[in-house]
Amino acid sequence: MLFEDRFGQRAIPAWAGESVAAALLAAGERAWRTAEDGSPRGLFCGIGVCWECRCIIDGRPNTRACQTEARPGLSVRWQVGPGLLPDGSVPGSVPGGVPEGEAS
Repeated sequence: MLFEDRFGQRAIPAWAGESVAAALLAAGERAWRTAEDGSPRGLFCGIGVCWECRCIIDGRPNTRACQTEARPGLSVRWQVGPGLLPDGSVPGSVPGGVPEGEAS
């Protein structure tokens, strides 16, 4: 099974039932989010309590990678601070930050 890692631009292998966090760690990724102060973050507790592993999964910011099962076609993106993409835009928006469907 493979899912797409959008911050490394590569396919990540995963075992059936494995979490996104476990698959990322096995692939050598140690961080998949940047905290508000700019420091890298990744897996810490591994049981869904600390929220350090949150990233953007299938367009949803603040998704815990340790609690999300890897599956084919999954999109995992690096998250900046409170749920922004690395370019500062909001997931699911068109240029300018307007949510999709509201732009005219």
